[in-house]
Amino acid sequence: MLLTTPAIVLSVIKYNDADAVIKVFTAQTGFTAFFIRGFFKGRKSRSRKAVFQPGALVELVFDYKNKGQLEHLKDVRLLYHYKTIHQDFDKLNIATFLREVLLESLKNEQADADLFQFIFEKFIALDQEKYHPDFHLIFLLQLTRYLGFFPDLQSVGIYFDLQNAVFTSQIPLNPYLTEVETQLFRNFSGMIFAAKKDIKITQLDRKKLIDMLLRFYRYHITQFKMPKSVKILHQIYQ
Repeated sequence: MLLTTPAIVLSVIKYNDADAVIKVFTAQTGFTAFFIRGFFKGRKSRSRKAVFQPGALVELVFDYKNKGQLEHLKDVRLLYHYKTIHQDFDKLNIATFLREVLLESLKNEQADADLFQFIFEKFIALDQEKYHPDFHLIFLLQLTRYLGFFPDLQSVGIYFDLQNAVFTSQIPLNPYLTEVETQLFRNFSGMIFAAKKDIKITQLDRKKLIDMLLRFYRYHITQFKMPKSVKILHQIYQ
């Protein structure tokens, strides 16, 4: 079945001296991997590497086999040219971090047009809008709604049950956030839910929230690996 679909490039893995495996998330096929022969060598190498930058928003044309094997690409073109991300150190770090989170979070995801549209629009917003130091925190929390474990903000309690995504008055048997962590997490979640734009978070709290959100992800996504770039974010927020 020949498909033409928008996609976001999540990773480019060198297979040998010349070839590559490209992992993407598309609107029509969900998480999909391609084998591209001659990616690093050959007459099309330079143009392919220019298009398949990690995080790139592209349109792919391919004959979708859907047999659990690597797909083979027929054509690709850029859908959006980033204007600021690769020139802005802060934005680039955020984009790298989010791409690593998406690579882990979407690896078992099927096609979901709403999820794809959310990601697509957020990466364009990161590029076009003024840098916001909490962009990645807001993104991670909003993404949980599409992945199926958005916190139940109607529940009440001084602890947050990471497994059931609810607040509770009793110490959960499941992994949970402490009372102090829960207060910070609830305040942040409430502000995002209320769509407040004047969110003010200290650098220390920002680091704590990153760690809490990633712990939250680990309990809901099978074999979730911590993004390597989180160390860079922590260094920035010292």
